[in-house]
Amino acid sequence: MKMPVKYVVEMFIDRMSASKNYQKDKYTDKSPLAYFEKGRGHYMMHPETEALLEKLLVMLAEQGEEKTYDYIRREVLKNRK
Repeated sequence: MKMPVKYVVEMFIDRMSASKNYQKDKYTDKSPLAYFEKGRGHYMMHPETEALLEKLLVMLAEQGEEKTYDYIRREVLKNRK
């Protein structure tokens, strides 16, 4: 079932936070994406939910936390409650 966007954002933040917590000094902005890719095929996610999560993880890996958070605020969560 397709997940509401605000929960996909929450899942993104959970994955990033868990990676920071478990990897400590070894964490990079690429860590959450690597973990996601390692588990690919084991998740039961709606294709649109998976696509948004992957998009955010790739953005984090390529552009960093600040730009990803800005994109989430401006584009992903705009006009959503």
